[in-house]
Amino acid sequence: MPDPSCSVTTRRRWLGGVASLFTGSVLAAPTAGTTAAGAGGKAFRFVHMTDIHVQPERGAVEGLKQCLHSVNALPEAPDFCITGGDLIMDALEVGPDRLKQQWQIFDECIQTLEKPVYHTLGNHDVVGWSAKSVIMPGETDYGKKLFSDRYGQGRTYRSFDHQGWHFILLDSIGQDPVTRDYLGWVDEEQQAWLKADLEKAGTSTPIVVVTHVPFYSVWGQMNGDPRKGESPRGLVNNAHVLRKLFAPYQVKLVLSGHGHVLERIDFHGTSYIQGGAVCGMWWKGPVFGNPEGFGVVTCHPDGTFAYDYHGYGWKVVKA
Repeated sequence: MPDPSCSVTTRRRWLGGVASLFTGSVLAAPTAGTTAAGAGGKAFRFVHMTDIHVQPERGAVEGLKQCLHSVNALPEAPDFCITGGDLIMDALEVGPDRLKQQWQIFDECIQTLEKPVYHTLGNHDVVGWSAKSVIMPGETDYGKKLFSDRYGQGRTYRSFDHQGWHFILLDSIGQDPVTRDYLGWVDEEQQAWLKADLEKAGTSTPIVVVTHVPFYSVWGQMNGDPRKGESPRGLVNNAHVLRKLFAPYQVKLVLSGHGHVLERIDFHGTSYIQGGAVCGMWWKGPVFGNPEGFGVVTCHPDGTFAYDYHGYGWKVVKA
């Protein structure tokens, strides 16, 4: 069970066009509007766990196991789980031995999860896409292949259907050809796939999109200069293109991670929710008051949803 002090205790209705930054324990109320798809069915739940950053240090293994135990112990069991990327501490700047060690730890921990799980690619899951990389282009594990073979069924993006809802897991990690650093980007090949996938889903089906890098965020502005813009690594740089692709469809929710802070922006019928991190500030404590935790999304047959954030009571282990 989640720590009661970190569970959601209040509900609020949010109106389109309002950007909101959450601290501590929160929940988001159902979205407005309905769709015909799924009518006559029943509500279901899924868990969104993002920014796990598992590593052998700082008690992260015990922390992840505690989180997964809390998911397994939810009083209303989810049908499945989705991870939001950054499953391991880092693949960008480490060597093969450290890389193998982190993935082995993650594999062993995730096996304790009692529900099916779908994985989203995060920047820290990509091997060597950094100016400080140790593993170089041309070497065996460089890039996204390790993730796609391990958890993506050979791909870094895919979709599936569940009880009248359509789910899309995007690869939001691009690469700067000059610096070799990652950036937030959805490439043209994936855009073509996405367009076809949306057409297949149809205009009446409620849709959830999951991406590691957020489309939009006000975190930097809230935490500093309100005129401050995000870096190319902080947001999906071509999110405006994707939003236009989404426009004819019932995209109800876009879930992301990356910033380790719980945040919601509602715009034109779509809710963009950045989840708080399983690891908090890389297992060093909460981020801006957000406890280490995960989201629980309840999807209703009429195309509405509710989002609850659950802290799981993690206590920092002194280094």
